[in-house]
Amino acid sequence: MNSKGQSNHLAITVDVEEWFHTDFFDVEEVISKYYGGKYPRTDVVESVKNLLDLFDKHDVNATFFVLGETAEKYPELMNILEKDEHEIGCHAYYHNKKYEDLNNFRKDLQKFKKEIKKDVIGFRYPNYNISDEKLMVIKEVGFQYDSSIVPCRNIPGWYGNPTAPLIPYEIKLKNGKKLTEFPLCVSPILRLPGSGGWYLRNAGYWWTKHVIKASLKKHGYANLYVHPWEFSENNPKHKEIPFHVFRGSGEKNYNRIEKIIETLNNVEFKPLKDLV
Repeated sequence: MNSKGQSNHLAITVDVEEWFHTDFFDVEEVISKYYGGKYPRTDVVESVKNLLDLFDKHDVNATFFVLGETAEKYPELMNILEKDEHEIGCHAYYHNKKYEDLNNFRKDLQKFKKEIKKDVIGFRYPNYNISDEKLMVIKEVGFQYDSSIVPCRNIPGWYGNPTAPLIPYEIKLKNGKKLTEFPLCVSPILRLPGSGGWYLRNAGYWWTKHVIKASLKKHGYANLYVHPWEFSENNPKHKEIPFHVFRGSGEKNYNRIEKIIETLNNVEFKPLKDLV
């Protein structure tokens, strides 16, 4: 229970994508120089399996936001996730597509529902680069909730919505419709980010645990996110990729997540669909 006597819910969310689905470096340059212009196969399926084993071990029910192009590339991925009965959400169809044209965005979301999985209700935009117009498209296509807003201080060149609520809330869209939003958790007082991802790899276990525990104590809600490649020992070491991108990934990150799960008391690990 938190300070208000509410149940504590931690949603562990996984953005299912590969190491080259990032904007921390010039992806096209690396792919062209080292892989002949063709995106390589990675151990994303094995990494997902390892996460599923970890979650099963600790009775964690998670939400997996699957990227359409990754599911298309590894057909076995969806079968593995569906057999394990975790929630499956949509992470758009293409990760590095800017989607400046809303019609293309709409078509790709429809493509995901037609070719990957029809009955998904949750969405997360790549790199959290969401907008009001895109939220309307998400609702129009049939999603019930979004989890793309980080209510932190503005980080230049990255993200941040310092005025957004810190707890789940309803967004009133410009067309009058409503969409449930599950924001990432941030440090409640300072509004500093830290709920997984880059922060777990670089700021480490203690900062991420602090952000989660502070959010649970104040609101009874926390939303942690990770990527499968963050638990791989096979990430590339090309000089064009900054050190911080893969710093702390692999077994170190696996141990951090497990330690967070083990040390949190009186917490229910629920997928986001169960909180709608």
